Amino acid sequence: MCVILACPDNVRPNEQTLRNCERANPHGAGVAWRESGEVWWMKGLDAVELSDLIGRIPGEIVIHFRWASVGEVTPKLCHPFPVTPCATTRLTGRARSVLFHNGTWTGWREALGRMPRHRITDKLVSDSRVAASLVNYLGPQVLDRLPGRYAFFDREFTELYGEWHDYGGIKVSNLHFLPLDEARVCQPSTSGFWTFEDDEEPF
Repeated sequence: MCVILACPDNVRPNEQTLRNCERANPHGAGVAWRESGEVWWMKGLDAVELSDLIGRIPGEIVIHFRWASVGEVTPKLCHPFPVTPCATTRLTGRARSVLFHNGTWTGWREALGRMPRHRITDKLVSDSRVAASLVNYLGPQVLDRLPGRYAFFDREFTELYGEWHDYGGIKVSNLHFLPLDEARVCQPSTSGFWTFEDDEEPF
């Protein structure tokens, strides 16, 4: 179970939160931001490297910590993937838009087989990489039909797909990174945001 953190301008997770995310999802982290009219990304990071980097990046950012449910454990399969035909596995780069994924999409092999052959041609494949190539092929609206949660991060806007939670002003794709020793549980409130109830049993 990966986790995505969509952070507004001037809102950043602290280093302990990043360490908690890494502990729950230890297979590498990545981040994307906007600069000079493009989306820039960097991945294959650990929590300490990420904490240092995001403190220097202005504007909205999206962070991802990976749990390798599909594909091998390698920095190249960390997120994000650029929304391009081959959805390159480069660790840094620039693009018009990138894609982050939380969840497992079992139909990725079939989708890859139906796409033009010139797209992903190497053997370093994951469901998330195929999803990024598919979004390039069909547009981001296809994400409404795919399982899981996605952050489509474009040079002009951000679109979140699936169910998300509010955590300290940050939209998070799940709350599994919260430490089990915290004697509190997140419960949905009537406002649609999440609050902590101290008298609940820990999950």
